[in-house]
Amino acid sequence: MAMPDDDPYSRLPQGVLSDLGGWTLYQSFRTFTWPWWVRRGAVFWPLAILAGCAYAAWHASGMGAWRDWPGLALRATLATLITVSAGPLLATIVRHRKLPLRIERVLVILAILLGLWIGLIALDWAGAYHAALMRGYSTRPMNVSFFGQLMSQFFRASVDASIFMLVFAGGGLAIVYYVGERRRIEQHGARRQVEHLRAERDAADMRLAVLQAQIEPHFLFNTLASVRSLIAPEPEHAARTIDALADYLRATLPRFRETSVEAATLDRQIDICTRYLELMNVRMAGRIRVEVEASDTARILPFPPLVLLTLVENAVKHGVEPAAGPRMIAIRARADDDTLTVTVEDDGAGLEPGVTPGLGLANIRAQLRNRFGDSAALDVGARPDGGTRALIRVPLAVA
Repeated sequence: MAMPDDDPYSRLPQGVLSDLGGWTLYQSFRTFTWPWWVRRGAVFWPLAILAGCAYAAWHASGMGAWRDWPGLALRATLATLITVSAGPLLATIVRHRKLPLRIERVLVILAILLGLWIGLIALDWAGAYHAALMRGYSTRPMNVSFFGQLMSQFFRASVDASIFMLVFAGGGLAIVYYVGERRRIEQHGARRQVEHLRAERDAADMRLAVLQAQIEPHFLFNTLASVRSLIAPEPEHAARTIDALADYLRATLPRFRETSVEAATLDRQIDICTRYLELMNVRMAGRIRVEVEASDTARILPFPPLVLLTLVENAVKHGVEPAAGPRMIAIRARADDDTLTVTVEDDGAGLEPGVTPGLGLANIRAQLRNRFGDSAALDVGARPDGGTRALIRVPLAVA
């Protein structure tokens, strides 16, 4: 989110100002742009005028000749104004041309050096006028009061400080800001981008929490409905199922709240699913044969919470329950070079023609879309040997 260079009239963001030392009004704009140059002049031109007047006052107080002050002040002020403004003005003209960056930087530095050279010529011009004035006093005795000497020393110190400040302000300080300006703006843009991505991530986690709030009651209500169907015909079986349900919930409910993909690894999701299938096996008198094939590499990878459990629950409800006899549910996972593939298969009743996907599959697709965008996919189809296969692909780089 770096700021465009084609808008020199826009103010720099506050995050960049803190690096630039934006305590002056001109540093709120890009270096060597017209808004910057005008506002910089509002700061340095009064100082240049003060330096020129102080120089003339130093001469007048030291020589006791205040009649020389107006002419010398005018020339010294003009020279200091040129010294302060020439380099930055030339550099601003160069940057306004919008040349390629490397060429622009070379020409900006040359413009500052040229401006300092012009400033030195202007100062020599004012100095020559001052020297001409001094030659007029070389043959006359000096009669300067003690107060005049003190004023001369004060103005001399002011002149020395002003000349140092003006030479430094003639473009040297601005070059430092100019060279590092693009880097600071890019760093600020990178910080803004990170904050933006972090905000999007927090919003995605919030959406995941909402989706999980829909999935959890769906799972629990289905399980309790299955237990209820056993109470009248097989009370002892129903009691064992309730005990198994209590053990299952005690072990797995804390993990339901893992809304972060980083906390919810595939290994934890497989563990939840195997505990759920143990519970279903108690209810269904051991009709389910569970197969789990997942490499250690795949198990440690992040995986969205409750996605795998929803697929396993669908395999039980739509595959195993409607079919007679023992049935198989398999969970398989592998990590290739750039993709994590997780599959849930059953050899049960298979897909019913014309049946639309339910809430569970819709929530899975929503979770994958919110977390991974278009990089992840869910495919549900029939197995060649009968039953159903649900396959999820997640890019490893995104995970």
